[in-house]
Amino acid sequence: MSRLAEQSARLDGGNYPLRFGYRSLFSDMDANRHLNNGTIGRVLEEGRADLHHSVFKRPAGAGAASGSTLLLATITIEFLREGRYPGSVEVTTGVTRVGTSSFGLAQAAFQDGACIAVADCVMVKAANGLPAPLTGAERELLEGLAFADD
Repeated sequence: MSRLAEQSARLDGGNYPLRFGYRSLFSDMDANRHLNNGTIGRVLEEGRADLHHSVFKRPAGAGAASGSTLLLATITIEFLREGRYPGSVEVTTGVTRVGTSSFGLAQAAFQDGACIAVADCVMVKAANGLPAPLTGAERELLEGLAFADD
């Protein structure tokens, strides 16, 4: 399997239908004034939460009241270059596949037009600790947010 960064479509922000803007904070940087790797993971998480709110009409962690929740099953992050403080990061997200109770996401983080990280993850809808099927409406919304990997 090739690295995510070797897939040229992953480095083009135009291939991702969702965008989330993040202004970096002083506490996000390391001693070299670079955004630390933990920050990049958290910023990507914010991009996923934005998708969850768009599709499921609730933040990612707000499932207890509805009986279902969204769980991050796997994630792979490749760090391509240093992010800087101060500055802003644009997180882009697209759906790569929709299954019965899970879906895959492609994500990238850009700063000043340059891709600084790419990620793949699998999300699982769960209820009572077990996978729960996505509804037809959820599947349709997710499929409408497909990553364009020409």
